Amino acid sequence: MNNIITKALTMLEAFLEKKPTAHQELVEKAESILNIIGVVNSDKDFQSILNEVIYRYESNVGLKTFDPDVLVNDPTDDIWFTTQSGEERPYFKRYSAYLRQSGWDTDAIDNLEINCEKTISHCANPKGSPDELSSKKRGMVMGDVQAGKTANYLGLINMACDYGYRVIILLAGLTNSLRKQTQDRVDYGFIGAYSKSIGSGMIEFIGVGEQSHQYYGIPLTNADWDFKKYIQKTTNAQATDFNKPVILVVKKNAAILRSVHEWLKPGNHNISGDNILIIDDEADNASPNTNKPDYDPTAVNRTIRDIYNNFPIASYIGFTATPFANIFINPFDNDEFKDLFPHDFIVQLNPPSTYFGGERIFPEDGSLTSTIRLLDTNEPDFIPVKHKTDLVVYSLPESLKEAILSFAIINVVRTLRGDKTKHRSMMINVTALNNPQDSVNRAVVAYLTILKNIIEQDSYKSENEFILNAEMRKMYDLYTVGDGNGVDFYASVRDDFAWIDIQHGLYEEIKQFETTIINNRYSGDLCYDYADHADKGSRVIVIGGFVLSRGLTLEGLCVSYYSRSATAYDTLLQMCRWFGFRPNYEDLCRIYLSQSSIDSFNSVMEAIRDLKDQFREMELQGKQPSDFGLMVKESQLRSLPRCLSQREIRCGILKYLSITSTMVECIPTRPSCSKMRIRTVKTQPS
Repeated sequence: MNNIITKALTMLEAFLEKKPTAHQELVEKAESILNIIGVVNSDKDFQSILNEVIYRYESNVGLKTFDPDVLVNDPTDDIWFTTQSGEERPYFKRYSAYLRQSGWDTDAIDNLEINCEKTISHCANPKGSPDELSSKKRGMVMGDVQAGKTANYLGLINMACDYGYRVIILLAGLTNSLRKQTQDRVDYGFIGAYSKSIGSGMIEFIGVGEQSHQYYGIPLTNADWDFKKYIQKTTNAQATDFNKPVILVVKKNAAILRSVHEWLKPGNHNISGDNILIIDDEADNASPNTNKPDYDPTAVNRTIRDIYNNFPIASYIGFTATPFANIFINPFDNDEFKDLFPHDFIVQLNPPSTYFGGERIFPEDGSLTSTIRLLDTNEPDFIPVKHKTDLVVYSLPESLKEAILSFAIINVVRTLRGDKTKHRSMMINVTALNNPQDSVNRAVVAYLTILKNIIEQDSYKSENEFILNAEMRKMYDLYTVGDGNGVDFYASVRDDFAWIDIQHGLYEEIKQFETTIINNRYSGDLCYDYADHADKGSRVIVIGGFVLSRGLTLEGLCVSYYSRSATAYDTLLQMCRWFGFRPNYEDLCRIYLSQSSIDSFNSVMEAIRDLKDQFREMELQGKQPSDFGLMVKESQLRSLPRCLSQREIRCGILKYLSITSTMVECIPTRPSCSKMRIRTVKTQPS
């Protein structure tokens, strides 16, 4: 079916020249094209194919992409790449075809290829001499939260294998849930089969391997087993013939990383390659050394360096949306035991025009967009931001009930728009503590049970009868009048769908609702898996804290209820799970925030805008990555990365400034404002 959809979409884009087209006209043209290629109205899958073709066309219309910005230490270090740029790229070609079949626009794929070329070209030459000074490279790729970093590093892995890299390590955060999610994406985007099926005699081909029925990498981890467990349980691991690239998806756990360091070396266990590519996802988290300058590095930091030094040809690339910790790593480290500062290159990815991110939600003028629903922290039953571990939530505040009612409405609208099998998620992030999360979940389940019972009994009654129930009246008013705060959020939606359309679709949606908790207690086998709901699409309310805030993607996130006290820039940005791509439902997304959270997010977005502007200016001036740490804007000292204590931050900055010979000037961001901009200016070395 994917091949038919891709072919029809290509023809439709050529015929309509990828221009905005009235929906009904688009439907008619798409139907004609499907008939031309042999898919007729009477076919069982005709409607689902038609809906997908239209969905992808409308998602890609008006898409604009932007080349990355790059700082390099040596502008000539890409010569090895340019001399080989005409060679075939079978790995990346397969990955591009997979993205196209998954709904990616051709321009977006071309842009991703440019991003990968800009990155791999400044890595070490995998076929070069280990004796060359350029045989070890360290870099960083900066992106935006939920803006496609995973797709970019999967593209980079494929392209790296095309040019000769033989061993790939992907460091996938701190939690089992994130590692499992990352492993699944590697299976689809690089290996071509479920990693746990390889070697079983019943290989399940997926993603890049689905059409060819081949797999293209040897996994030393799978969705269930991290490296240490894999080696213990897989008796043939040491006998494997590594005639294909080897890949490990590893959690940032010191014990596991030590096992990798001891086992994975050139010449050991049939590892024939002498090069390695280490990709560090969420590189600002756990990887930087947070010990005092004169002490041994932290265990994770030291072991990553050890693995890097195991191979004579090695490239380390940190991927992050929050580089605040990384830029304070000492850039002038010991040559014999280099730290993870991106000495050789930094690539700044620029999201495409379809990205639903900070500029749209927190605009530069500080205005409150209709996407945001302002919370009243004084309302009855509001879950306090600061609370003890024994907090029990017995009943939900009205604002959280409203958020759930919004989620119900949005689910109906998405189905009416033709997105019946697309995943939909709601996030509740109000506490970092496990026991309070459990009680929030119980209260949500209790409220959903009430709603399901009412809707099952009354949804097919007349409109007037239906809204006699108090909860249904709230939902009706929310859709037809507004949220009581002067925001008529669904005004434009009502142009397409009357209330009765929503009412009649409610039961079919809400009967599929489920809740899940994702935290350190429930992040293993109980972790929610969207793949289990691929046929019908998920309707899930996800409750959690820290684990939700680090790399984990909530598919089809359309309602976010957030009330936390984080102030550090990196922590705040990672909380923004609502950033991302929202094709065909961006106008439906709602984010429930308090004024203090809005102020914090506005502050961090201002800092990020400033950081990006300065980065581009530095690129124009031909600056090097070591200069990057000299131009950092912070709103307050306490807003520096949470992974460092205040004392360590002060010591780290003082040491950094003394090493790099800089002066610090604190400037108010506005007149009569307590927030300060830290501007550093490099001077002559002492």
